[in-house]
Amino acid sequence: MTRYLSIFVAVLLWTGSSVHAQMINPQNLAAELTVDGYVMLTWQAAPGQLPSHYEIWRGYISPDVVMAQIYSPTAVQFTDYKVKPGEEYIYMVVAVYPGPVYGRAFVNIRVLPEASGLNFTSDPLTTIRVGMDYFYSPSTDAEHPEDISYMLVGSIPEGMSLSNVAGGPSYIYWNPKAVGVYKVTILATNTKTNARAVQEFYIKVSDKTGTLRGFVKSITDRPLPGSIVRFFQVSAGTNMAYEVRTDDRGEFLLENVQVGRIYAYAEPPNDAHEPQWYINASRIENALERVLDTLNHNTLTYEFYLFASPGNPAPVSGRVVNESGEVISGAKVSFIRKQDFIHIGDTTSLKSFASEISTPWNKEIVDTVVYTDYRGVFNVNLPVGRDYYTVVEKEHYINSFVGQETNAMMARAIRIGNSNNLNYSLIGSGQTNNKIYGKVSSKATGVSKLATIVLIDTELKRGGAGGGNTYRKYRSVVTDSNGVFNFDNLPDSPPSALLAIPMENSLAPQYYHSNGGRSNFTESQELSPLGTIQNINFELQETKQLGIGSYYGQVILRKGAERIPVPGTIVFAEHEATGKIAGYAISDSTGWYSIVGLEPGNYLLYADNPSYSNPNIYTNARPTMTMPVTMTYVNSVDINRTVDINFHIDDLRTTVGVGDDVVPGTLALSQNYPNPFNPSTTIQFNVPQRQHVTLKVINALGEVVATLIDSPVEAGPHSVLFNADGMTSGVYFYQLQSNGQTLGKHMLLVK
Repeated sequence: MTRYLSIFVAVLLWTGSSVHAQMINPQNLAAELTVDGYVMLTWQAAPGQLPSHYEIWRGYISPDVVMAQIYSPTAVQFTDYKVKPGEEYIYMVVAVYPGPVYGRAFVNIRVLPEASGLNFTSDPLTTIRVGMDYFYSPSTDAEHPEDISYMLVGSIPEGMSLSNVAGGPSYIYWNPKAVGVYKVTILATNTKTNARAVQEFYIKVSDKTGTLRGFVKSITDRPLPGSIVRFFQVSAGTNMAYEVRTDDRGEFLLENVQVGRIYAYAEPPNDAHEPQWYINASRIENALERVLDTLNHNTLTYEFYLFASPGNPAPVSGRVVNESGEVISGAKVSFIRKQDFIHIGDTTSLKSFASEISTPWNKEIVDTVVYTDYRGVFNVNLPVGRDYYTVVEKEHYINSFVGQETNAMMARAIRIGNSNNLNYSLIGSGQTNNKIYGKVSSKATGVSKLATIVLIDTELKRGGAGGGNTYRKYRSVVTDSNGVFNFDNLPDSPPSALLAIPMENSLAPQYYHSNGGRSNFTESQELSPLGTIQNINFELQETKQLGIGSYYGQVILRKGAERIPVPGTIVFAEHEATGKIAGYAISDSTGWYSIVGLEPGNYLLYADNPSYSNPNIYTNARPTMTMPVTMTYVNSVDINRTVDINFHIDDLRTTVGVGDDVVPGTLALSQNYPNPFNPSTTIQFNVPQRQHVTLKVINALGEVVATLIDSPVEAGPHSVLFNADGMTSGVYFYQLQSNGQTLGKHMLLVK
């Protein structure tokens, strides 16, 4: 009935005509296709007339569906992201004046047929010496190579040029003059079909060089082509991170590598095998360090034999219902590998941080997608032992993660076991005409990027309670492959902020502001959803992860004597000299974060959590070290390679200022001493009265590795000696529980 009413109204608007109507019609309405295949409408307001708002209608034979309501009398543009390739549409832009009085204009356009696709088939040379001529001839899988035009986009290294040769191979030429890491982005366009492809890579320029070669095979001696081998070079004055893929024989060759200490890491092409540090090590601290030099060891050979992954595919099933318990059929359930989701960092990344670094050849982040049947049930098989994030989506419902969490920063990964059952209860979003659309791209290159977008109630800044029953303080959506996101059915209030969290760690998160992104929630721009808000675009800054250093720690809320871990906090590491973001992490469900891949240098660390942003209730997150902090290390086992920095947020509504020392009359837990330690350390705590106490030690995977006390203790201070003989180096968490209170701290074992 609604559709027929819309058609009737559209026909009335379309057929009504008068001299007066012509005077108030939108002027010069035009439609054109964007480079991504969307339809962009542009127009001008009638002379001397400003409507109360605009309506955008679309249809095939007649414009019979309202696409958007734009409550901006000065609006002159609308982009339709929901078009189908090959279809022809007719659009009507309606200017609505008081009365009501309508002015209207029409335009039609055919969307280009879906391109057959375009992909790069060539791999660039990524290492070179200073003063050496660099040539690279890109190629694609186009049926007619002569139809392909190449272009360098973004920031182009000084002196680099690209030549499109008619009837011959196009090529890049460069003669670098200085040591460094230079990003190159190539855009290939089929001039006949408009199909496009982007290739991004880094060129490492060295002055004193050597060669790395070798192979990656299974333990049964079967070559593993397509494996990624990463090398981390450390020396005084330079840090370089290299990547190379194995060929069809499982072999690799990497020339012009900067001399220094070398750590190697092999990652298989799929989940069938386990990655490893060289040789057969699960952690960089246990990896074999080798020295590349220009004299006796100017060529190093690496032979990787990877073990098969444990476990076989296991069934994963679940059910999706609404808040009333009614089944939801056709809900989309996406499983995203943990390393491909936003970087909610726990301390496991201190063990194998190489797996956290974005791989440019991973084109898709979604591993598996299934839909619920008429019973609301879904079934899928996934490999045992792997960690996944899930996203459940359905129109007119708020996207949900594990545990009905709608905030992506609070999402938890699930580890696939032999039997898995996941159930979801989706919260209805209601039905309104309020929408927010936008796009995410790299600021350096303009290339579209995958990201998770979080919508946050800005009343958190002022301590407000938020909207009604159908609105939570957070909503989260994932962009499509072109970086486009949209929020539909938003309530009329409260005002909101948007946060873009990239799926690549080589980019930094950003809060939206029309004058440029912000890294602090309190500086974000408020958006009041009313009708359609478009062109909320993010241009994300790039980070550099070329080192092997890590900052890690815990974000803690101090509420009187209580110490409460704070998940969902973004912790940034910023270069002191340049002001650019070097890396970031999001604290996990126990408040832990770890920022990896850092070079030696001076950094400013700061933490941001929207839920604790009201200055009348909470203090800023304050680090436990004075800024800036210096990252220094010589090799992988250098204790200065990992720096422990906690953040404290004080609840101003309670008694604050309780230090880390034991306070009589309260349950308190002190920092262990010594810390770091090997192999033993002392843990002190205080209890106000005789009571039952549990003191446990937990590893980075959340597993209890030791129970030091589980019995009643007398009032007063206590000391416990913890011996870590037989345990591996790393970060551990010790937890004190008593009378419903839980206190926790972390410690570092270095062997």
